[in-house]
Amino acid sequence: MDLPELPPPTSTPTEWSEVERPLLLHLHAMGWEVLCLENEQDKIDYPSATGRRHFREVVQYDTLRAAIRRINDADGPLDDLTIERAIRELEKTGGQGLIERNRLITERLITGVYVSTGDGQRQRLIRFIEFDPERRDRNTFTVINQYRVDLPGGGSFVIPDLVLLINGLPLVVIECKSPALSDPIGEGLDQLLRYSNQRDWIDEDEGIEDLFLYNQLMVVTDFYEARVGTLGALHEHYQPWKDVAPWTPDAVARELGKTADSLKSQELLAAGMLRPERLLDILQHFILFKTDDGKLIKVAPRYQQYRAVCKAIERLMTGTTRRQNDRDQDRRGGIVWHTQGSGKSITMVYLVRKLRTEPALRAFKVVVVTDRTDLEKQLRETLALTGENARPDERDLRRSVSDTDRLKGILAEEGPDVVFAMIQKYLDRTGEVEVFEYEVPLKPAEHLDRMADGPGIPARVRTLRQTVRRQEFGVLNAAEQILILVDECHRSHTETFHANMMAAMPNAARIGFTGTPILKQDKAHTQGIFGEFIDKYRLKEAEEDEATVRILYEGRTTDGLVEHTDRLDRAFADLFRDYTDAEQQVIRNRYATTGDVLEAPKLIAEKAADMLYHYVRKIMPDGFKAQVVSVSRRAVLTYRESLGQARDALVAEIAGLDPAKLALEPKDLEQEDPWVQFLVGAHPRLETIKRLEFAAVVSHDHNDPPSWRQWTDKTKRNDHIARFKKPLVQQDPEKQDGMAFLCVQNMLLTGFDAPVEQVLYLDRKIVAHDLLQAIARVNRRARGKDCGYVVDYIGVARHLHDALGDYEDETHDPMTDIRDELPNLRDRHKAAIDVFLTRGIKGIRDIEACVDLLEDVKIRAEFINKLRAFLQGLSIVMPRPEAMPYQPDAKILGFIAKVAANLYHDPQLDLHGVHHKVKQLIDTYIAANGIDPKIPPIGILDVNFAAAVEANGSARARASQMSHAARHHITLHFNEDPDLYATFSAKLESILEALKDRWDELERELRQFIDAELRRGRDEEIEGLDPKVQAPFFGLIKRHLTDKDHPQLADATLRTAIETTVAVVDAAREAIGRVGFWRDPVSRQGLEKTIYRLLRRSRIVPNETLAELASRLVDLAKSRHRFLVS
Repeated sequence: MDLPELPPPTSTPTEWSEVERPLLLHLHAMGWEVLCLENEQDKIDYPSATGRRHFREVVQYDTLRAAIRRINDADGPLDDLTIERAIRELEKTGGQGLIERNRLITERLITGVYVSTGDGQRQRLIRFIEFDPERRDRNTFTVINQYRVDLPGGGSFVIPDLVLLINGLPLVVIECKSPALSDPIGEGLDQLLRYSNQRDWIDEDEGIEDLFLYNQLMVVTDFYEARVGTLGALHEHYQPWKDVAPWTPDAVARELGKTADSLKSQELLAAGMLRPERLLDILQHFILFKTDDGKLIKVAPRYQQYRAVCKAIERLMTGTTRRQNDRDQDRRGGIVWHTQGSGKSITMVYLVRKLRTEPALRAFKVVVVTDRTDLEKQLRETLALTGENARPDERDLRRSVSDTDRLKGILAEEGPDVVFAMIQKYLDRTGEVEVFEYEVPLKPAEHLDRMADGPGIPARVRTLRQTVRRQEFGVLNAAEQILILVDECHRSHTETFHANMMAAMPNAARIGFTGTPILKQDKAHTQGIFGEFIDKYRLKEAEEDEATVRILYEGRTTDGLVEHTDRLDRAFADLFRDYTDAEQQVIRNRYATTGDVLEAPKLIAEKAADMLYHYVRKIMPDGFKAQVVSVSRRAVLTYRESLGQARDALVAEIAGLDPAKLALEPKDLEQEDPWVQFLVGAHPRLETIKRLEFAAVVSHDHNDPPSWRQWTDKTKRNDHIARFKKPLVQQDPEKQDGMAFLCVQNMLLTGFDAPVEQVLYLDRKIVAHDLLQAIARVNRRARGKDCGYVVDYIGVARHLHDALGDYEDETHDPMTDIRDELPNLRDRHKAAIDVFLTRGIKGIRDIEACVDLLEDVKIRAEFINKLRAFLQGLSIVMPRPEAMPYQPDAKILGFIAKVAANLYHDPQLDLHGVHHKVKQLIDTYIAANGIDPKIPPIGILDVNFAAAVEANGSARARASQMSHAARHHITLHFNEDPDLYATFSAKLESILEALKDRWDELERELRQFIDAELRRGRDEEIEGLDPKVQAPFFGLIKRHLTDKDHPQLADATLRTAIETTVAVVDAAREAIGRVGFWRDPVSRQGLEKTIYRLLRRSRIVPNETLAELASRLVDLAKSRHRFLVS
């Protein structure tokens, strides 16, 4: 296909020349047909230029109809009625939310729909996209720039920079931003969220949801940085795409005429995701929907997931079997090492989905092997997204046989099942058993050595016991069409159980997944079982990509220089008070981390109080939760009890605060004792602290005391875990849960995925891969979670760096000392202040000058982005003493943001998403300066509006507040009466332009405009029309009349317009009175057709605008629903 002539690059860098134009050229090189309206401004206002009847349409229906004929011609020709039925079935989504509607359409795009043929004789499968590689040319791939879509009511519109359409369906929306902007990616992401109506902090509808019903990917790019997300994703969920697999960088570079090392982020993303065959592959195999805390989430692949699946499929297709290797190792598998928290289990789902569409692989039986019940449960839930039945299923479980025999039977069957198995079940439990015991004698009675059993605790004789069992499983299934997926393969494969698995399915392909690096001494053995590495995605890469959050380390060992260390030291000293100072030091050095000392109730009580203090100050304000790791099951139970006691004591202290302390001004409170400051700061969250609960999660033992049963019972344990995963604080109280701490010994340290967990308190020595896995519990991404914390009471960090040297190909320390964040905080603070200092303002205490500067929208965007970054850094360091010097400027900058938010009616400046502990600091300061941070900007209809305007010190400030309030009012009410508010909008802009910089005159004119016109609304009386119900419809129709430009409408035209208006309103009233009308797209289409016919019969509206006007009148009916049905 020929490339249309594109406007040349501009002489100076612009969004068009630096970003959009290179992307269009790249897309064309990859096979996209380019429709560019950038240099054809005369066509932009005509929907036919982009293949549509009007700008409310988002689909190129003629293109779609032609594609349906081509794709489905193998089953015979299609009549028009069948095609229309298929399109209606595709679009039939009911009244659910946008993401649920998107899910229904996405599934139909992949599978097709069944509809009755025009003759009514049979049901026929109709597909909308051709995924078969041999028939892919039956699709059309078109990229359009300037793809205008009108908002409901027609008062405004959006024009995404680029829209990618397959068969006329808009599947990808791309927003391009100039790299010269201060925050191009942030601005582009905000624009995409606005277009899709996903900014949940904005009350009114502001986007065009219909454009995103078919959407699969949303991209923002400034050429040097490009990120991709899905519908519903927020800023933090957008990820870069850094790989072009299965292509090579050299091949892409040749395509673009450059070198591989010069490829930029935009070029990598386009080549890796937007090449036509790649986009089809991603849609068919890699788009998932899952429920997270009751909310539907759309998931697209990350580049390492896509790369790993492509490599795994390639190896399964090209590798040799064991029989082909003369009974040597099967070479179709390997190892996938993707760091913890980067989506390893989702990668398994993608692999199984793609496996099922490859003709040579779709018949494979897939066996998923884990070594822990919690991992199996998690993987079962995740792999359910493939839509396949997982076994053992309910029918299997009804068979009264042992777990091992049940598994044997399933594995012996033929067929492409997905089978889950605990690796322990590969042990044949029948056969001979031998038990060996040996009593370890006591050493000579040296009292310090006897302390290994704890002070005052008699030394115990230790018995070693070893059970030896004959382990034979035998061959169950010798087929080669079996794929074994082993989770956490670095742990499981060394056990004897694995030999049984290999014996049971000797010719199976095996792929091992691990979230941690392989120990050097285990590398040869691991690869001997699974094969060479398939793909690696290291911890450093995950942090750089923001696929996981950073882990910050705080040491709180008894010899650490931290808060409350003296209390821990005193508890330790009290525990060993019968020993001399020298003996205590020996004990501390030698035994402070041994089991019996770590089980000491008094020491646990002090540590638990310290943990709760840290949690309430640093973690709880942002709504996250905690996990405690202790040395034994008994210590776990003690921690749970001690945390509850610490909570009760804290609640009593907060509730007992002197009211005079609570009434202190911020500057006076700073003079109080730090503990008093903490209590006063915690007081607003007293009810949340009261709700805090603590659960022990431990395994069962037959010798456990009866009181432990509530914590060891599996059902109750699962209930505690489910409650922990819920939000601590939620707007809907039914969805929040106070289960804030899980106390564990070994459980939940591997494979436990809870994004709500932000801090891990370590009071047990953990080493090697167990430590790497444990600390990764806090690296999952969540909204408002910038980092995870590991708080160390045992001193594990000093072993971690040395341990990293024992691993294959991993030298990146997974934890960063929190003190290393101070330089970042200093830089972010300077960047926020420099927004004002670099523009001639001497200091941020000149509030009025700073607020005036923020009238410029671009400067406002720069300020809010840099302020957010500064406050984010401050939140990480708070409440450490090093954060205190930055707090005064944070308060002042927050105050400036709030004043500007009220003045300019800009909700972005309200600091949504800022961490609660920082926001509370700012809100307290704002309130102390006379502004209630919880009250939104005052609107023009508010009785206090005039007083609020007069409170400004200058005519410029008063005029500015009135103009922004007027503009906000017009935007807010536009859809209720588009004709009237379009008139108001034009007049407001005329006033602002005519009296620019003449502040006194502008103030008077704006006051007159607001009082005399904007507040009164529509006061025009038209004979025969109700001003509240019918007049807005008349105004919209009048704007589309054939002779609308005449100063006075002809009497006959006016009468016809009035009669048509009455008929349109009557039709709308009758239609929308039916229950669920707005949830049914077919009903809406029926009303549009009725109104279209009424307009056509009137003969006062040009034919080319009939469809568009009918659509806008239905939009208006929706906006004025309450007036029509009252």
